[in-house]
Amino acid sequence: MKTYIVLAAAALVSTAAFAQRQPQSQSPPSTPNAATKPPPATASPAMAEIFDKLDTNHDGKLSQEEAQVQPTVAMNFANADADHDGTLSKEEFLAAFKPAQSP
Repeated sequence: MKTYIVLAAAALVSTAAFAQRQPQSQSPPSTPNAATKPPPATASPAMAEIFDKLDTNHDGKLSQEEAQVQPTVAMNFANADADHDGTLSKEEFLAAFKPAQSP
């Protein structure tokens, strides 16, 4: 039951995080007052725990097969694989699947 809750939370968080991503070809809009800009998201301990649960062989990276357990991770695997090596390191996973920030 705990695994189901963790995976459901990951699906919700990661979907929101990918929805917020801007295409790389666009530059971010300039802000007149940098003080109003929200701080960058930090890695969530819950997301690190999700990575550890998905990494069933405990090699420190997710294969595409391991990612298949969580549909949101599987669907966004290629986008999250920043170095295009066919695996997701914990750093790549945490960078791609950040908790959504409140406005």
